[in-house]
Amino acid sequence: MRILIVGHGVVGKNLEKELEVLHPDVIDKYKPEENKIAVKCDEPHYDMHYDIAFICVDTPIRTEEGVLCDTSEVKNAIMENEAEIYVIKSTVSPGTTEQLRVKTGKRIIFSPEYYGGTQHCNNFRFDFTILGGERKACIEVIQALQHVYDARHQFRITDSRTAELTKYMENSFLATKVSFCQQFYFIASEMDVDYEELRELFVLDPRVNPSHTFVDRMHPYWSSHCLDKDVPAIANAYKAPLLQEVIKFNENTKKCMQTIRGAEIPERMKNDMLMHQAGVMRKEILKDREAK
Repeated sequence: MRILIVGHGVVGKNLEKELEVLHPDVIDKYKPEENKIAVKCDEPHYDMHYDIAFICVDTPIRTEEGVLCDTSEVKNAIMENEAEIYVIKSTVSPGTTEQLRVKTGKRIIFSPEYYGGTQHCNNFRFDFTILGGERKACIEVIQALQHVYDARHQFRITDSRTAELTKYMENSFLATKVSFCQQFYFIASEMDVDYEELRELFVLDPRVNPSHTFVDRMHPYWSSHCLDKDVPAIANAYKAPLLQEVIKFNENTKKCMQTIRGAEIPERMKNDMLMHQAGVMRKEILKDREAK
């Protein structure tokens, strides 16, 4: 079985490690020095046709052009490489996989990825794989992946649109959770409560997953390649007011930190600036209200 990974960024590199037993070839036209092809082009009967090609290219948001999710590299990767089945790992707008399948006539499915560049992803064991699209194609991919995982690994088959939206839902939830914890960090600071102690008590509740509850005092906002592009994309595409407010809160915090970081102003004034942008009233105001 011949496996290809197209794109060698964070997702492609992690996937290469995960699929090591399948000895995948790797192609990245922007990083040709990292290409790994088992069969050389100058060998007799050279064939670049693969059984499965995993598409791991970037899908950036281009705000200035009004493009919420640029899938041009996904389309290029599919058209430039021959495979029986294409598995899109890149985050794409809901409906993209089906549109590409109809337009190209190729067998294309979607499978969200869970890699990242921080401990918040890398310390978790994701013992499941979601595959969205034609059931027969999904099963063929599962049969290949059964050489990678043992029988405890869960495979879930759904339609491509649901699988695509799942990825946006997960990233949006994580961003919202980060902002939620940052809001309580500001509240705790205003009340002279130690956030670390507050957080430890908060996550004792088994209904609360402790992931993404840390708050970096010098960077009390989310800023990552995936969240920065995916959350605005889904929020603006569907005019989602809650997500738009989360983005606004995050951007205001980021701008405020950029203003006060390194500024020669009293520490308390820095805190007041953050409290103000976070919508946290000072204790004196609260006391006045209680008195009334």
